[in-house]
Amino acid sequence: MNKRRRSLLGFVVLAVGLVGFSAVLLLNSETQRRETRFSEYVQNISGIVRNQLDTNEAVLAGFSAFLQAVDQSDTQAAARYAAAVLSAYPHIYMLEAARAVPIAEQAAFEDLLRRTWRPDFELKDFPSLAQQPAQHQAYLNETWPVLFMYPALAESSSIYGVRLETVPHLSYALARTQNNLKPVVSPVFSMYEGGNAYILMQSVSRPEQAQENARPNFFGSTMVSLLLLKTGSLLDAVQQANLDPLVHISAALKTTAGSESNVFSTQTEEAGFLDRLFFPRLVERVEISSASQPMTLLFERQLRLGDVLTSETLVILAVLAAALVLMPLVLIRHFKAIERAEVEHQRSTYLATHDVLTQLPNRYLFADRFGQAFSDWEAYGVSFAVLLIDLDHFKEINDKHGHEVGDQVLRAVANRMLHATRSSDTVARYGGDEFVVLIANLTDTESAEIKAERMLEAIAQPVATTAGELTLSCSIGVSLCPLHGQSLDTLLKAADQAMYGVKQLGRKGVALTEVRSFGE
Repeated sequence: MNKRRRSLLGFVVLAVGLVGFSAVLLLNSETQRRETRFSEYVQNISGIVRNQLDTNEAVLAGFSAFLQAVDQSDTQAAARYAAAVLSAYPHIYMLEAARAVPIAEQAAFEDLLRRTWRPDFELKDFPSLAQQPAQHQAYLNETWPVLFMYPALAESSSIYGVRLETVPHLSYALARTQNNLKPVVSPVFSMYEGGNAYILMQSVSRPEQAQENARPNFFGSTMVSLLLLKTGSLLDAVQQANLDPLVHISAALKTTAGSESNVFSTQTEEAGFLDRLFFPRLVERVEISSASQPMTLLFERQLRLGDVLTSETLVILAVLAAALVLMPLVLIRHFKAIERAEVEHQRSTYLATHDVLTQLPNRYLFADRFGQAFSDWEAYGVSFAVLLIDLDHFKEINDKHGHEVGDQVLRAVANRMLHATRSSDTVARYGGDEFVVLIANLTDTESAEIKAERMLEAIAQPVATTAGELTLSCSIGVSLCPLHGQSLDTLLKAADQAMYGVKQLGRKGVALTEVRSFGE
């Protein structure tokens, strides 16, 4: 029984383990699916950023080519070109141009533009305009005033005439454009009119043109073209494609000087403690190797319980939970059915080999025990005895007091015979009021008779019944193997004749079979 219960426990543990393992596999599978989707998402957003950076380079290259061809004073053509560009690429905030003016010619240049363009034109230092303290700047042989801006915004009008070399975030970038065919990027900065931006600039050179004093010389032979890019436009492009608001994205721009500037950083809702405890944090770093705007994108996504427990996953988990409950119940029910079947089998086996009233072995089980004792005699020469016991005048008890009282007597007699024998002996009810006893492992004839006398005394004790105490006696015949025979029938016949002799002498006694031949 204990072995079966251990087996049942093992099967239940195995079933629970399999269901739990399946649930873990399901959650891991869903987690991996999320990781794959995250990687695809990262590639998509990175592609959008890369395309915008490539577009910036292309627009700057086109604007630089335009400045090489435009007439030195044709600002209207430049404005029309810039309007077309910004219409096609709305993420670009402003197109600007500045030209080189030799230090010695600053006053004359300033006077020329006052006469031909704007009476209030003047060359300005950015710290004075922005009311900021002067900062260290790169030393250049020329000054680089801003002369063209599109669109011409009212809040930016004061930028006209600002020397680029005096702008802290542009001074060293401007210096690097000299003798450099590639675009140069500035660090991210706060604009004069508000907001954050960075500038992409490129050196432009063209042949000298004859100067007419009646016309303003905006575009000289040495210029820089500038693309002013608000960081918010890149953030807007990312957020429009950002289908997962729980992904934190940050972008850092690497300048030619090797420094990094934060371009943007999205805000996400903080994950819960359990999410951080049980689920991984997905992180991918993407390096965009743009020629002019190398940028690092960092994507972070804390997986949460809601990500893994999708409707499909919940259905499967519900099925697994049902299996987790039903499987042990089915196993327990199955094992209980086996136990009931085994108990029923044991009961059937017991009933087939035992007397229902006295619970003693019946003649079939007695025959089996006889076979075992006979095998021991053949193998080891160990003799044994067969006792045939018949209750005296038992029919009178049934007739006088009824079968219920008779059954009480039979049960009491059976119990006394069991107490009068050893565990190695066998006491069986052979039918009615007749019993048979197999005494095993005899050493001599006298010991069989002694045991029979003890049995006689035990049965002769008064029996308490519902009809009061009753006294009875018995007649016992004893036969020995191999002295009186070597088969059950022979030994029973011998014991029966000895018992019959006791009956003839007045009952209540023990008789040993006489030594004579009984046919085998």
